[in-house]
Order: sequence, then C-alpha cells, then structure tokens
Amino acid sequence: MKKTLLMACAVAVFAACVQAQSWAKKDNEPVKSKGWIDNFEQAQKEAETFKQPILAFFTGSDWCGWCVRLKKEALDTKEFEKFAADNLILFEADFPRSKKISDKIKKQNGELASKYGVRGYPTIFLLDAEGKQLGRTGYKEGGAEAYVKHLKELLETAGIKTEDKPEASKPLSGYEKMKAERAAKAAQDAEKK
Repeated sequence: MKKTLLMACAVAVFAACVQAQSWAKKDNEPVKSKGWIDNFEQAQKEAETFKQPILAFFTGSDWCGWCVRLKKEALDTKEFEKFAADNLILFEADFPRSKKISDKIKKQNGELASKYGVRGYPTIFLLDAEGKQLGRTGYKEGGAEAYVKHLKELLETAGIKTEDKPEASKPLSGYEKMKAERAAKAAQDAEKK
C-alpha cells in the first residue's frame, strides 16, 4: 500500500514538472499567424522562423471572378487550411476595387506585383523567406484535394517536402472520461488485492 502511494506521488510530481515545463516553453515559442497575412515582411519573418515557404496569393477579391472561385473551391476549405497550417505561410496581395485597404498595403502590393511580373489574377507564387520564387500557378479546377496535390507537386519540384501532421486528439467526452476513471479504479482495486 505504501509503495503504491509513493508511486502515485512520484507520478503526480513528475506530471506537474512536465506541465510546468510545457507552460514555460509555450511562453517563449514564436506563434505562427493563423490565416492570411497582408504584410509581406511579416510573412518573410514567419517563413524564416518556421522554415516554411510563403504562398503569395495575388487577387482582386471584390471583382475577380476566378479569384473568388479559387477561394470558394479550394482556399477556404478545411482541407486546404489544414495543409497550409502544416506547410505554408499565407500571404495575400489584394487589389480590390471597392474594398478599402491602407495606402501602405496598396504600395507594398503594387511593388510586389511589379517585382514578380503579375499580369493577371489570380496569380499564386510559392516563395522562400528571401522572396525567391519556388513556383507559380493560378486557378486549377478540381477543388481542394486537387489544389493541395498540385501545390505539393510544385513544392516537391522545388525540393521542399511537405508534412501531413496528425490532427490533435479531441478532448474526451463525458462517457469516455467515465470509462477511463472506472478502468483506473478497477486497476487500483486489482493492485490492492
């Protein structure tokens, strides 16, 4: 009985230390932006920090039919979002007609369009952290699955391996917690005997 109690205390102390370390580590870790960034310098910094390429989407969000279609069919889907979260820094250079954007962003987007030779929309570039072009594409039919496959092929051609990280486990439901507690109690009872 004393051995069991000592083991339980040792496990609890160990678990508390591990949890404290993970909290301390999380405070110092850089955080990747979720979704699309409109600041190219920020995208470059994140690309360097996370060692991931930038997907630069040149779009006319409020007037370009093919851009809207690409967003709806591929870029706004869960499948693409999961792939991007694991493998890409998302940067959007928007050239709207009605939607207001800051003069600073307009200037930045215009300079980038000129630098990369954008002639139509949508145009998508895969870039490294320094802004070097790794690949170029635009609208592709087939939805999210086909688009993700296409992007993987472009990245592989550029020598970049992609990852498909497993999704984080979901929290246990009330029923699953109850089953786990009963199993742990049964194990304790069996140990006492």
